[in-house]
Amino acid sequence: MNKSIYRKLAINNIRKNKSTYLPFGLAGGTMTALFYMLISIRNQVAVTAFVGGSDMKIILNLGVWVCCIFSVLVIFYTNGFLLKRRNKELGLYNVLGMEKRHIGKVLFWEIILAGFGSMIGGLLGGLLFAKLMFLVLLNMLHLNTGFEFGISFDAAAVTLGLFTLIFIVTILYNNLRLIRLKPIELLQESNAGEREPRAKWVLAILGVICLSAGYYLAITTQNPIEALFVFFIAVLLVIAGTFLLFITGSIAFLKILKKNKGYYYHKTHFITVSGMMYRMKQNAVGLAEICILSTAVLVVLSTTVSLYVGIDDVMRTRYPSDVITNYIYEPEEDAKNGMEYDYDPSLIAETIRDHAMKYDVQMEDIQGHYSIGTVGKINEGRFTPDYYGLDSKVFLYAITLADYNSAVEGNAGLAPLDNDHIYLFSISPEFASMDSIAITDEVFRVDPASSDMELDEVWAKRLGIYADAIFVVVSDFDELVLMQTGINDAKSSDDMGITSVMYNYEFNLEGNLSDKEEFSRTLRAALNEADIPHVATVENIFTPRQEFIELYGSLFFIGIFIGAIFLMATAMIIYYKQISEGYEDRGRFVIMQNVGMSREEVKRVIKNQIRTVFYLPIMLAIVHIAFAFNIILKLLAMLNLTNVTLFIGCTLGTILVFAIIYWIVYKLTARSYYQLVHS
Repeated sequence: MNKSIYRKLAINNIRKNKSTYLPFGLAGGTMTALFYMLISIRNQVAVTAFVGGSDMKIILNLGVWVCCIFSVLVIFYTNGFLLKRRNKELGLYNVLGMEKRHIGKVLFWEIILAGFGSMIGGLLGGLLFAKLMFLVLLNMLHLNTGFEFGISFDAAAVTLGLFTLIFIVTILYNNLRLIRLKPIELLQESNAGEREPRAKWVLAILGVICLSAGYYLAITTQNPIEALFVFFIAVLLVIAGTFLLFITGSIAFLKILKKNKGYYYHKTHFITVSGMMYRMKQNAVGLAEICILSTAVLVVLSTTVSLYVGIDDVMRTRYPSDVITNYIYEPEEDAKNGMEYDYDPSLIAETIRDHAMKYDVQMEDIQGHYSIGTVGKINEGRFTPDYYGLDSKVFLYAITLADYNSAVEGNAGLAPLDNDHIYLFSISPEFASMDSIAITDEVFRVDPASSDMELDEVWAKRLGIYADAIFVVVSDFDELVLMQTGINDAKSSDDMGITSVMYNYEFNLEGNLSDKEEFSRTLRAALNEADIPHVATVENIFTPRQEFIELYGSLFFIGIFIGAIFLMATAMIIYYKQISEGYEDRGRFVIMQNVGMSREEVKRVIKNQIRTVFYLPIMLAIVHIAFAFNIILKLLAMLNLTNVTLFIGCTLGTILVFAIIYWIVYKLTARSYYQLVHS
């Protein structure tokens, strides 16, 4: 056989099946362009020196891997649809005398022309838009746009290598699948699945259990540390529950509708229910995939948008005061080492005040207090230090009564305490209602006046990211030291470190921004020059701002890319599902018209079925987001975002935008469906 005939047949087949090959080419080209843009930007970031570049490279690497994995999935999915639509045609070739190796060569040329053509087109598109996307990233990160960005030949080589490998594997898969099938199977496979599926009640109930368990974990998890581990378990349960409910639960639901004679024996409902019943197993898998991908789009975009938009809230949560300084109080250790220091808080205040005058900035909202802070567990009313594991942890923060009374403005002050009594504040009802607590081996009675406590804004923000936190006020400084000693004695190993009494001196600044930044950069040196002992941390809200912008801006940028990938995968699944159903329904609706249904009635039935199929996945995706709201909020708290109102707004905005795009995809694919059914 003339070798050129395979190529001619392939070209002719692509032309005849352009409604299916065009989306295949668009999918391959889009994934190629996205992959090249990500990897070229990653390479540029790697060779450009700026603050936060290493973190950005890690985030971009994550995006590259996600894009790589989804490129494989999308191309294999679209290729699988192409094969299914061509089964009758390929079987006819075989019956008419073409051997399977000849059919394989036709498929080879089709992938070469459509697949590799889309790869080259996608690479050209990536080259065209890569610099634009890099400038968008720099603008989001508020960086100097003077960086040079040219064609990345390394990125182009990696992109060509990856997608060449994907298409080669696709060709091999097509030929292996062809070898295994018999001509009669090729002719009949597209009609497979016509037998009415059975309702598998056990699996349907298992789906409800999985979904309920995932929802329960999501809404009951309160500790942010636990949330990271629980989130992945909840995701797996929800994915399993979604697939089981769509595959088995939907069939069971349709069976119930079918048994309802008053509903079922209506010409519109009869056709809709029956049509969905016969293809539900295949149809349900696609719907479940759409639902999971839609949920992923909403989660990724709502969280990354919230972090980027809420950078100011993140910064204020991370830094409750503009400037925070901490000093370790350990005179006993100093004495053991033959050193003596004068622990004089007034020296700290005087040194910082003189430094502020030097840079012409004014100190406001000054707060100085002694404290201890540690993490542990509370079991049966006893607090013990424990840093390890992902189980529920409690953050203990203790200060003296004198410091509390001096810090809370407008408060007449709490009454003096006996040494074995404390005031205790917690947002957790379980801890707030305790009448006593054992901190290691010492038992403290909780004073009833604890209910009158007010939490200073600085302390509230410091504890705000912890769902389980207790704020303790002890009688005096000596009691604070004794508590610290007991906590250290109760630690199970030296790896847990030492809990120290800290002197905290923090304040806000007024003045020119550049002066405040320079003051903050040079403050530690000024404290060291004044011989202030054991300066632990000197932090400020001004100098790290760019690092936060670069971190959360990079997450937002990758979120947009990943969201676009998930959205494209969702659109491809929807489109091919509609095309597949259009081919299968065309004959059925011709029969319905022949037995007396009008064209308008047929169209109404089509609309009813399409709307049911289309709206169900996004509605369930929104339900998934609603139940996941609590656990996502806990995860965001670990990244210092505690603004619930902001997250709600970003989530609702993301859902609205996604719903509009989803509706547009629906209208476009529905049009293709109508054309196929009425052709």
